[in-house]
Amino acid sequence: MEQTQLETILASESISAATLSPDQITRDVKRVAIFTEAFLPKVDGVSRTALLTIKYLESTGRDLIVFAPAPAPARVSRTPIYGVPSLWLPFYPETRVPPPWPLVLARLHAFQPDMIHLFSPFSLGMIGMIAGSLFNVPVIANYQTDLPAYTRSYGFGLLCTAVIGLLRYLHNGCHLTLAPSRATVAELRAWGFRRVRLWERGVDSERFTPSRRSDEWRQRLLAGRDRQRLLVLYVGRMAKEKHLETLRDLAREPGVALTLVGGGEHLPEIRRALGDSDAHFTGYLVGDDLANAFAAADAFVFPGPEETFGQVVLEAMASGLPVIVTDRGGPQTLVTDGRNGYICPVDDAAAFAERVRRLRDDPVLRECMSREARQAAEDRPWLAIMQQLEVYYAEALRLERRRTRIRPHPVIRTRRWLQGACYVGAIAPLAFLILALSLAITAAIHRLPARKRWPRLQSFSARWKREPER
Repeated sequence: MEQTQLETILASESISAATLSPDQITRDVKRVAIFTEAFLPKVDGVSRTALLTIKYLESTGRDLIVFAPAPAPARVSRTPIYGVPSLWLPFYPETRVPPPWPLVLARLHAFQPDMIHLFSPFSLGMIGMIAGSLFNVPVIANYQTDLPAYTRSYGFGLLCTAVIGLLRYLHNGCHLTLAPSRATVAELRAWGFRRVRLWERGVDSERFTPSRRSDEWRQRLLAGRDRQRLLVLYVGRMAKEKHLETLRDLAREPGVALTLVGGGEHLPEIRRALGDSDAHFTGYLVGDDLANAFAAADAFVFPGPEETFGQVVLEAMASGLPVIVTDRGGPQTLVTDGRNGYICPVDDAAAFAERVRRLRDDPVLRECMSREARQAAEDRPWLAIMQQLEVYYAEALRLERRRTRIRPHPVIRTRRWLQGACYVGAIAPLAFLILALSLAITAAIHRLPARKRWPRLQSFSARWKREPER
């Protein structure tokens, strides 16, 4: 991602606690450590939620420290970001995986947090969970990425059960697990996750609004196609788990212009799937450009069934777009079928095309759905969502204080540690193979012998040994 795009994201993602009264803020939480498995320059639901949470916590006057996979910006506003050495996955190059890095614990101990907040925890989040147990600090974990479903999408279905077990072990080792939709809450509880709470997502309805609609942006998204056509928009990564091949029939519908916003490793395959249509790909859009694109469209489609929430769906609704989603995953909980959008069976290309035809042929229906979508989104301001987070911070503090009264010193639970070791052991061979392959490919691309990579690791160590900022 270009530096200008990164600066635009940092400037556009903002939230303030100025309107909150002091009694709405958990005063005993003054220092928060954040572990996030994805962060800028990667733009996805995890990194955007982490960034908004950082901005909110800063506005309350709290001190923060953030651990994220490298490369990451050195800081966000006044918050230092510590990039943990990481490797990229050959089949998913946008994702960085940090192997265990013990200096994280030293840095965290020096910071002395009152709360540890994990965003979509896996390898890096495991360190945060263990640190909370060692240092008697409450830990909250966001469940945002459906990793078990990803294993099936990428051909590792045999690991699905082991991944569920590892995630259950990790999340049950935290004080609370926050899930973004009721569908995800139900799924996690069925898997044996304990202390699961609903923490939904909000939207900036002043940024994402129908009032931004303009002919200039409509022409830009149409890219020379007939301006009378129904402009259907998709926004998100071009990834295998998004099931964008489902849009093939829709893209060929007469009177329909499909425009896809975003990028990713699966883009060539999607281009081939939609090859004989006139679908237009814009690449990434951020900030005001993204809000303008939403407002210029007529409808929004999101065929991915493996989303725990679907932030872009809510942003489309705030922009006054009827939305069409699948009947699996978090996005379906945002839609009232036939009122503010449609819910289609997973991978049913014909159903998506048929719902788009309804919107194309009935402008009155489209206008009614647009109003309903906007109204539903206006009921989800980000500040109300962050107020709920304060409630969960207070609950996690109470749970930790109760645990400390019962057991003042950390206790190693042999059974739990053995259970965790079994889950790790089940997926470790494949994980080590992937990491080794990633390192080999990275070295080949950069034409560097393996021995020349050690100075980079030493420079990371030197950076981590600096005293933390207070």
